[in-house]
Amino acid sequence: MTIARISFFVLMLALGSVTTKQCGPSVKPPYGCRCMKYSKLYVTIRCKNQGDKTPFSTIPHMPNNTDQLIIEGFRFANLTKDIFKNLTSLSSLHRLSLRDNNIINISRDALSELKHLQGLEISYEIQVSRREISEMLSNISGNLSSLKFSHNAWDEPPKFFGLRDAPIQELTLSNNYFRFLDGHWITDLTKLKKLDVSFNGITDIRNLSGLENITNLFLKGNWFKEFPKFCNFTLQKLTSLHFQYNKLTEFEPTYFQCLPNLQALNLNGHAIRKLYNNTFSNLTSLSQLRIQRLAGQLFHIEPEAFKSNSLKKLIFTNNGFFFRNSSKEPSFEIFKYCPNLTDLNISSNNLDLKENEFITMIKPLNKLQNLGIRTTGLAYLPRNLTRHLPMLTKLDASDNYLNGSWDGNSVFGNIPSLQYLDLSDNNIERITEHNFPLTLLNGIKDNGLDLSYNKFSCNCDDALWFYNWMHANKKKLAHIGNITCRPNLPLHTSTRNLFYLTIKELCPMNPAVFIAIVSSGTALLVIFITLGTLYKLRWHIRHWLYVIKYKNKGYEIIPDDPDFKYDVFLVYADEDTKFIFDIVVPYLEGKGYSLCVRCRDFEIGKLYCDNIVDNMNLSRRILLILSNNFAKSKWCEFQMNFAYNRCLDEKINNIIVAVWEEISYKYLSNTLKVLLTSYDYALWSKSDATGRSLFWGKILRKLQFQSDDTECANGLLGVLQ
Repeated sequence: MTIARISFFVLMLALGSVTTKQCGPSVKPPYGCRCMKYSKLYVTIRCKNQGDKTPFSTIPHMPNNTDQLIIEGFRFANLTKDIFKNLTSLSSLHRLSLRDNNIINISRDALSELKHLQGLEISYEIQVSRREISEMLSNISGNLSSLKFSHNAWDEPPKFFGLRDAPIQELTLSNNYFRFLDGHWITDLTKLKKLDVSFNGITDIRNLSGLENITNLFLKGNWFKEFPKFCNFTLQKLTSLHFQYNKLTEFEPTYFQCLPNLQALNLNGHAIRKLYNNTFSNLTSLSQLRIQRLAGQLFHIEPEAFKSNSLKKLIFTNNGFFFRNSSKEPSFEIFKYCPNLTDLNISSNNLDLKENEFITMIKPLNKLQNLGIRTTGLAYLPRNLTRHLPMLTKLDASDNYLNGSWDGNSVFGNIPSLQYLDLSDNNIERITEHNFPLTLLNGIKDNGLDLSYNKFSCNCDDALWFYNWMHANKKKLAHIGNITCRPNLPLHTSTRNLFYLTIKELCPMNPAVFIAIVSSGTALLVIFITLGTLYKLRWHIRHWLYVIKYKNKGYEIIPDDPDFKYDVFLVYADEDTKFIFDIVVPYLEGKGYSLCVRCRDFEIGKLYCDNIVDNMNLSRRILLILSNNFAKSKWCEFQMNFAYNRCLDEKINNIIVAVWEEISYKYLSNTLKVLLTSYDYALWSKSDATGRSLFWGKILRKLQFQSDDTECANGLLGVLQ
């Protein structure tokens, strides 16, 4: 093994150990290479140098089923036959791409042993000699059918004199520096069908005498300010012309002559302002026309601009054109002279039309099969749509302002042909048999109905019919995960996936259960409601009984101790006992305050409710330790209500509020809501010492403040009365 080859494998280990990807279950490419794609028969392998470009002498062995090999980013200063010697036995290798390999010299026989090669690319090589490429091509496989030389900074291509008998059908010379196109360059390629000279800066065609057999010509992204004069040349076989993104400012009808067999024409990306009558009438074989992204310059289309009996597909999108009713020449009649259109896409324009004007626009297109009106500002679907378009199978009306308020039978008819319907990104709130009749839905193919990103309601009455249909016809829905609905709640902005809701979530009250309850009799219903109400309000009833009892008795004060027995009465949940005895009690008693803690200071044998009331009356302040456990506890609610009543009766604000943890919204009662919005409470911090210091500081200030505040919060009065 040579030193150079050892260097290569060291480099491959360094670069390729991360990027290696197996080409299927049993085939693994060399280090530094990975599979781009693979099938049962063939694989495409790419070897790219991403680090040090250390030179190596040969390309390593590749899997036996390698169909295409891409070598990129290495340093082949001299490209010789020896570099490819490990590939000569690969009968499956049909395509070879050499990109950015710093090639300077190429030997005549460099690729002569690759007998099965059908496609060759040499790109991103600005130092390579065109003369040596020409000599190398004359010694290459006779099976070669495609060539690509891109991004080589050439001002003209190499000579192809050695390929006169080769079956070359495709030649790509894009992204070079050609300033003109000369057909003499390729006269030796007598079987050439496709020529791509895109993005070269070409401004003129000097000669096309060598292009008589061309069927596909790519001239996009050049600098043509005038359309080529094809009448000066014989291009009888040209069927497809790509002329997008040049510098034209108008499309003259005289441009499109002498191309009798042209079937597909692409004119995207020109800043034209007007389309004239009969612009394309001379193209008698034209079946596909693309006019897109005209930089927002187009403001007028004459009525017969698209006049053509052969035109079947028209893509007129992203032009910002306003289809409107003009007193001079209404633009909604421009398709009147295209009777054989089967595919029309006018998305990303503006349909500023009334319903009858829209119908007038599409009425002549009775052979139309596909209609695209996406992002056109449409707020309605016109009545008799499918009656005027009886062969329509696909409709894309997504990203508009449709709200679903139409009559489905009127719009879609009784026997519609629609198989694919895209109404995503609209404002549809509900789907019923009225606006989406079963005659329409039954004809939809798998993945043929897209209703994602609308504004459906989760209300049972609005969504139940469609919900049941979805579950019975899941395969017909596209993007089912994005069909969402909003709960029927005020200011509710969150959404739910409609398909994955349960029937109980969608319709929480079962009508059958409701009917059964009603039929059980008025007496049973009254008893059930009464018992349920008494059970639900049992704590409120007990509370008011104690209020009545102690309102007459009054709050007791120890006769010989006007300063009360306790400074603080603690109200807390049993689940928070550890926090109370580990932190609250030691701290406050350490400051000299006497505390009433129920599990320590309540009188044994005495009723729990009496213990609460008596000890609360013997306490100067009432400290509420709020938490989620507190909010869920009925005893805590009982004590909190007594504290409020004492505040109201004595007109002394003796309640101190401390929040031990943030309380979940679902546990908040009306009293707690008012409490947290009306009181200046102390908030405990579990992780911040400064926060804990502020917590204790606020509580101590409340304890030291004299109880002569005669105003209780107005909000509390509203809750308790």
